[in-house]
Formats: sequence, structure tokens, C-alpha cells
Amino acid sequence: MTHTDAIMMYGFSEDEVKRAETVLPNKKAEIVNIDCFTDILTTRSYAIILIVSNTTKSDLETFFEFYTEVGYFSEILIIVGDTDIPKNLKKSIHLYDTFDSLMGDLKYLLLKAYQRNKKNESFSTTLSNAIVILSEIRKHPGVTSAQLADKLEISLRSVQRYIETLRVAGEWIEYDSSIKGWKLTEGKSVLWGDW
Repeated sequence: MTHTDAIMMYGFSEDEVKRAETVLPNKKAEIVNIDCFTDILTTRSYAIILIVSNTTKSDLETFFEFYTEVGYFSEILIIVGDTDIPKNLKKSIHLYDTFDSLMGDLKYLLLKAYQRNKKNESFSTTLSNAIVILSEIRKHPGVTSAQLADKLEISLRSVQRYIETLRVAGEWIEYDSSIKGWKLTEGKSVLWGDW
């Protein structure tokens, strides 16, 4: 299991975890029933489900402070039980009175979390690949599309799309026929602040 396929549950019984496992969004997904509260904040997952009755007031405050500080977060947050959610997090946290009331919506919530996670992973990969391509062109004027494709293990067509995206974003990337590869105009990058 990779961390991105994890759904964290904290404070639930083994029976409740087994019931939740019946609505997993795909075969790779796995519920991790954690017993250390700080794992919620330090382990990557796409859904976090915790129960108020088995969470200390201090841990709940830490949880709310963390997600207030983070601002935007991609994981789905679900709390079972009666608690006051800070005003700034009310739209971001799904609150249920009981585990049984959650079970009616859990399949939908986990599917939504999974889809959001895949979209975020795709965006992160795209951004990462574009930065690597820009960095390679900056460090190695004359690098070819084939070399970039090999380095990133992507198609030549994808390399071309990334280069075009970087151009649209303001990078002055050009193909230089004398060195038979890509280079930055004047060797300078907008992203790296060379101008």
C-alpha cells in the first residue's frame, strides 16, 4: 500500500473498521486503523475519519489548529460525534452524529476523496515534470526531446506538450538547430528568477 491509497481511521472498533472496509472505492484502497493520534497529521492519506468519543480534547484542538494552518487540504475529513468545529473549517469537515449515520454516506465520501486524490496526483505529476524539463533545459542547453522523455519516462509528445505549456507560462524556450536541442533564450528562466 502507498500512503496515497490510505484511509486513516482513529478511535474506532475493529468491527466498525471492517464495516467501513465494505465500501472502499477501489481494490488498492486500504483502511489503516491508527492508534497514535499524531499519525493523522504526519501520514499521507486521502481520507481521515475520527471519532470524538475516543479523541482527547487536546488532540481535537491540535487537529483543528493543523488544518486551519494548512488552509487548503486535499483529504476528506470526517468526524463522528458531537464537537464544535471552528467556523473556518465547517465547510471542509463532514460531521456525523453516529457511525451508523456515517455509513449511509461513507461510500460516496470515499469515492469523492479517491477521485480528488487522483486529480491532485495528476496535477502534481504534471507540475513536477514541467519543472524537471525546465531545469534540464536550463542546466543542459542542447538537451533533446528524446533525452527528456527518457529521463522522465514519458512520451516525446508529452515532452512537447510540457515545453509548449512552459512557453505559454512565459519561459523563452527555443529549439536551436545548431546544437540540435532545446535551450533558454539567453540562458535565463522566468521561474528561476534569472531575468
